[in-house]
Amino acid sequence: MRKVWKKLRKALNPYSVRGTMILSFMLLISIIVLLVSLVSYYYTMNDIESISINYTVRLLGEINASIDSYIDNMKSMAKVVVENKDVRDVMAFYNRHHDKRLSYIEEKELERLRANAAAHMNIVANTRSDITNIAVISKYKDVVLSDVEKEVNENSEFNVTDWYLKPMSYKDEIVVSPSHVQNLVSGEYKWVISISKSVLDPETGEVTGVMVIDLNYRSIEAICENAQLGKNGYIYLIDRHKNIIYHPQQQLLYSGIKSELVEEILKMRDTYLRDDVNNRIYTRNYSELTGWSAVGVVNVDELIKDKSSIIDFYFRLAGISILFAMTFAVLISTTITNPIKMLENTMHEVEVGNFDVRSEIELNNEIGHLSKTFNVMISRIKDLMEKTVRDEEEKRRSEIRALQAQINPHFLYNTLDTIIWMSAGGKNDEVVEVTSALARLFRTSISKGENLVTLLNEVENIKSYLTIQKMRYEDKLSWRVDVQPELLGLMTPKLILQPIVENAVYHGIKMSQAGGEIAISARTAGDRLTITIADSGVGMTAEQLEQLFVPRPDTDRGIGVINVNNRIRLCFGEEYGLHYFSAPGEGTRVEIWLPVIEGGDEDDV
Repeated sequence: MRKVWKKLRKALNPYSVRGTMILSFMLLISIIVLLVSLVSYYYTMNDIESISINYTVRLLGEINASIDSYIDNMKSMAKVVVENKDVRDVMAFYNRHHDKRLSYIEEKELERLRANAAAHMNIVANTRSDITNIAVISKYKDVVLSDVEKEVNENSEFNVTDWYLKPMSYKDEIVVSPSHVQNLVSGEYKWVISISKSVLDPETGEVTGVMVIDLNYRSIEAICENAQLGKNGYIYLIDRHKNIIYHPQQQLLYSGIKSELVEEILKMRDTYLRDDVNNRIYTRNYSELTGWSAVGVVNVDELIKDKSSIIDFYFRLAGISILFAMTFAVLISTTITNPIKMLENTMHEVEVGNFDVRSEIELNNEIGHLSKTFNVMISRIKDLMEKTVRDEEEKRRSEIRALQAQINPHFLYNTLDTIIWMSAGGKNDEVVEVTSALARLFRTSISKGENLVTLLNEVENIKSYLTIQKMRYEDKLSWRVDVQPELLGLMTPKLILQPIVENAVYHGIKMSQAGGEIAISARTAGDRLTITIADSGVGMTAEQLEQLFVPRPDTDRGIGVINVNNRIRLCFGEEYGLHYFSAPGEGTRVEIWLPVIEGGDEDDV
């Protein structure tokens, strides 16, 4: 016993990690379990109510969906009837011969039309057991019933009902009436829902009558009664005009013995409405197709049958949870796996390359010191990696400057060769003009030493270059530059046009006996600037195109094009650069793909 007490005192030592964890776990879990048990009781009551409401809302949604399908099917049947030729013909006959004495032939014709129309309506009526009657009525109150054995009720005031009047005015609508007693047929007074539609003359489009389908409650009752809302709950249907379409206690409503909260239901903003007087909860789901609302009524007392058993359950659960918490607190606190696991997870993050992660362990023990040392190490590694990135960036800039430096002597050599050739020919005025153009070219191309220049700068450079070449080749070379003024302020790498134009002159125009033209243009599409250099020279074969960007150590031919392409890709990435399109005898088109960079800091690259 003494040994057990000694081990317990050691385990509960508040100055050790283990003791601190045990005491903290026991106190914290005990408080939380008691608090959660009390709070859970109250939330359980609300949750049961919410679950019931949500269940009812979903159930009403399914009911509305079923009713929508049912009514939509009935509307389809209504269209089948009103679009029948026999139905249209008998209505048209009544309208043409209204207040006229019929001849014997006309009477026979009317009998035939009525028989055909009734036969068609009877076929439709027999397709469903919930159809009590189908009839068509002319605008002069002539009635044709689907059942020829039934007679029309002479005292029926159908001409003042909505199902008859609305189709007369709104010929494109299918009217669905609320429940009512239909007395159109003699000797029948059934509770029905009527679906009516105007009958139109196919030639004039004029309303000649109204078709009505009377439906009993069998299908709607089956849909609503299959949904269970507790022992005493029920469902009823209302339309937007406060009419009760269906109610399981329809007779009690019409006799005034029972009432429903119709206006309050239609004004509902939330999903449900609580009736504290009758201790009920009303939920509603609206149908856009029919304009009806399915209303569910649930008694609150049925939701929570035995509160005392729920309270007893939570107290028992709290007691058992505290006992288990105390036991597991002692077992779990014997190890320090959690901080070690956290440190291990942090190390895994570093392994995959995330050097922004830091260990969050802040304990005054060995693991805490290890965590701090680990964080210092990660910070130093990150600094070294950032320095390496900066060094690589500087190396990239140096490579770009080196590639650019290769272009200037290459171009200068070719230009000086042109000047020597012209001087030898005694063309002193032309030499002066070429030398001036060369001075302007190099003054703009080497000024400031910037890497990015405006497209205007590049255009002016290439105009100076082409002026020099025009002096050399005279009528054999012509050129034009077509660049929109709004594009001249965009930025490009310096001296990218001259090497390409030079290639076009020496390997395209020069090789053509008839000479040719060089056209330079630019356009933007999205975030890409495309500069096009097209010549009408001799063109290139597919093999020459393939070798265009392959360096040749035995000659400097193509070095300018290769360097321009490398500079662009070093600056902006592999998706940019030069794209050649050519065929023998069809000239060559070069597209330079660059990102759209507005004029600004010219040392960004």
